[in-house]
Amino acid sequence: MKYSGFIQKVLQKIEKLDRSKIRNIMVELHMEKELYKLVFDSMIEGVIVTNKDRKVILINQAMEHFISVSASRIHFRELEECNFDPEIKGVLEMAIAENQKILDHEVHLHRTDKTYTLSVLPLLSDSETIGHVIIMVDITEKKMREFQLRQAESLAALTTLSAGVAHEIKNPLASIDIHIQLMNREIQKFDQEKVKNMKNLIAIVKEEIDRLNSIVQDFLFAVRPMNMNLSPENINDILQELVDFLKYELEEADIRIVLELDEDLPTVMVDVKYIKQAFINIIKNSIEAIHDSGEIHIKTEEETGGDVVVHIEDTGEGIPESIMGKIFEPYFTTRKSGTGLGLVIVYKIIKELGGDIKINSREGEGTSFSVKLPVHEKKKRLLTYEESDESQVINSR
Repeated sequence: MKYSGFIQKVLQKIEKLDRSKIRNIMVELHMEKELYKLVFDSMIEGVIVTNKDRKVILINQAMEHFISVSASRIHFRELEECNFDPEIKGVLEMAIAENQKILDHEVHLHRTDKTYTLSVLPLLSDSETIGHVIIMVDITEKKMREFQLRQAESLAALTTLSAGVAHEIKNPLASIDIHIQLMNREIQKFDQEKVKNMKNLIAIVKEEIDRLNSIVQDFLFAVRPMNMNLSPENINDILQELVDFLKYELEEADIRIVLELDEDLPTVMVDVKYIKQAFINIIKNSIEAIHDSGEIHIKTEEETGGDVVVHIEDTGEGIPESIMGKIFEPYFTTRKSGTGLGLVIVYKIIKELGGDIKINSREGEGTSFSVKLPVHEKKKRLLTYEESDESQVINSR
């Protein structure tokens, strides 16, 4: 075995050194080792080092956190005993078995809903592979920032383009609609049986005009600045009203609504008109995703930080992972008759209210929307000392 220059010199002179010098060298080596360990454990990248027998010889704290296993449990154990998710195991098996170098391979872990880059590097000594270095980097927040930047850029482009297009389309549509009404009046002068087919054709034209008008209104709604009239509201009352409003549509689609509303929620600061529009769009999106019969589960809760969260979960067809990053993009839709603006409007409303929206979905299993809303007045959390020598958290407004 080859040693570093420093160790080589020590070994050559060790018989000539007195106890105090040996002690100083040992202390120096120990301090150097502790420094390396401190640096190793301070890294945000998760690192595992294996020997040529695929046994773990080093693991830092970041990697312990990523795979939820302590170093003491897997030190000098087989790499296969590490708690790697299936998405990672396959890549590691291939890379190590074929002695391949893999750099920044992106993996999304469904268990934790986090995204990582995975790198596998051969550990070389004189061109001989004596083990492997496995590096994982959590890029979840980076991916989220990139997604939010794309959203902002898309909305900015939508504002510029759609405002002009919508106004250009709206005026001719109004003129066509007026002339359709005039044609209907003229047709009334003729034998109704003879003009029956013509009336049906005009009705189709009128229906298409109304559909185009609806699209234009969605465009304008998405691009115009929102003048919010905020007021403290009970979100449970708003959701109950919406469920009552959509009752017949839900019954027609054979969809059961399950409400799990926390009765002790603080009021939220919202514009009632806009927040209703946002939740209607989400619920209608769920209705369209459920083809035969199913269930929509609506739950409200207060987060630890004090904000109110509304979860809307359906048992619909789910969203393929390949298009998850596009669902809040303008004009993107999987529906034949969709405009691709329904969820864009939802996203804009929630952001204008100072809230946040997240989505989780599994193809074939369903989709869940989580909408976080700022509260009117957050509860203060005070720590009190009890005679039993225990600490309890109590809430007071």
